[in-house]
Amino acid sequence: MSTLKMLIERLRRQVLDTSASVFEQGRGKQPALALHEDIASVLAALADDHEATYPARDALTRALLAMHRSVKAELWSCALAVAYFPMLSRLRHRIVGDAVPREELDQLVLTAFWSALAELPPGGHGSDRLPMRLRQRTQRLVFQTLRKEREQQHASLDDDSQVLEQNEVAGSVRDGRSAAEDRLDLAILLEKAAADGIPQASLEVLAATVLRHELLRSYVSRIGPTDVVDRERLYQRLKRQRSRVLRRLRDLAGEPSGTC
Repeated sequence: MSTLKMLIERLRRQVLDTSASVFEQGRGKQPALALHEDIASVLAALADDHEATYPARDALTRALLAMHRSVKAELWSCALAVAYFPMLSRLRHRIVGDAVPREELDQLVLTAFWSALAELPPGGHGSDRLPMRLRQRTQRLVFQTLRKEREQQHASLDDDSQVLEQNEVAGSVRDGRSAAEDRLDLAILLEKAAADGIPQASLEVLAATVLRHELLRSYVSRIGPTDVVDRERLYQRLKRQRSRVLRRLRDLAGEPSGTC
């Protein structure tokens, strides 16, 4: 079973186990939900992909999205993820390349879907054919993220190369030096950066991804939260943090070392 399917099955159990009173609150506010006895009935209706059922599915999607926006309960966003699993699965299987580790792609797709929920209008102008718009927006967010990942990876390689190869690591000259000597110089530079006041947590990220050649996403998976949304936020924050530290290291490498 794929990671995405396991995530969705976990969400399905969570949705079906939610207190009936939460769903009743939605039935009282949304006419489309009032037509259904429970959330299981809603999920069954959303799973019917016949063309004739599209208007009803569109109305249910709008109702769930409206409840997601107005009520602090996980039921509504999780129910939407379960209902749109076929779309998410098709999108996941379209992704090729190594911009993001395979084990992270499932989480990326689900995170993009939840981000799309936050951006789409629940009603009014532009809300017609909401399922189609939800699919398009999720797809756009996924491929935007992958494109940024590829750009960031190239930029990070350039940054690391400058630190290691262009006379910026402790002012050293690269001729005849080994990779081990380069790593030693970087380790010394990291110590200098710590003395200069750069936070230890920031230096640990750089040590893991440059000295130990660990992918940043793998590092986040190892030390970060289990929640996919929180993990993605941590990844984005550490990515920006690493870029700032690399720039600072280049500045430090250009300063006189104070030794003969």
